[in-house]
Amino acid sequence: MDPRELLERDLVLHLVTLRRDGSPRITPLWFLYEGDAFHMTSGAGKPHLRDLARDARCAVIVDAEIDPAPDGERRYARVRASGRADVLEDLGKVWTKRITRRYVLGEAGERLAERRARVERTLITLRPERLSATASRPRV
Repeated sequence: MDPRELLERDLVLHLVTLRRDGSPRITPLWFLYEGDAFHMTSGAGKPHLRDLARDARCAVIVDAEIDPAPDGERRYARVRASGRADVLEDLGKVWTKRITRRYVLGEAGERLAERRARVERTLITLRPERLSATASRPRV
């Protein structure tokens, strides 16, 4: 499976940040992969944003089951990336609206995008220093 195909699906990304004690915090988020970067938004003041303000190192994973193997084995594909995130205000809530419309289509998506844009939102951008993609293969 082509990794871009996986990243174009409306799957949930899992963002891993580091808590103050060094343990991982895992946060599910909607995202867009564009311009060789992962773009996510979040409501201001969330714990993962405080983690990134203190230590910008993070990782993400996007994974999904793919066609089952003939023997019934459940197969999967995943994209993992890590690096340092840039955290900025989502000016005009442009990213918030785009990402919301990706996951919720039609009028419902427009309404949700406008509702989410009424609150303070933060843009998280990860341009990976490391990126890997794997998919399980059927046994022979």
